[in-house]
Amino acid sequence: MTLKQTYLSITMAAALLSSGCVQQVVDAEINKEATRIFFDGVFNHGLTEIVEFSLADDYTYNGHHSKVDGTIKWAESLRKTYPDLHFTINDLIGEGHKVAIRWTMTGTGADGIEITTSGTNIITFRDGKAISNWQNGGKPSDVHAVKKPAA
Repeated sequence: MTLKQTYLSITMAAALLSSGCVQQVVDAEINKEATRIFFDGVFNHGLTEIVEFSLADDYTYNGHHSKVDGTIKWAESLRKTYPDLHFTINDLIGEGHKVAIRWTMTGTGADGIEITTSGTNIITFRDGKAISNWQNGGKPSDVHAVKKPAA
């Protein structure tokens, strides 16, 4: 590398650092990992204590204020309804303070019927905590049977 190329590389790196671009990339990766931990820990493993440090006090779900304890009760109810509940993360994309996740949920109800549904969420973060979550799909009306129990 010539002196001129080295100088240009350093100048570009300094410009990127000072512009906040690098911080946005770092934030996006942190937020993606927070989302991955939330879905895997809370839904797949029942670690609802993750909810407490994942949601901001002013967190909203589809535009409605949602409290930590309500989110915990909902997750526990979902896991009780489907003891083998599993969320698979199909896509996880982050940019700056937003994360988009596309997921598939599977589980077996007490009646032995295996179900599946899928959805997409766009989650906005501030200071490492989710402040809003807009979900499309994955509602109870979207759940459908995959396999019925043997008669």
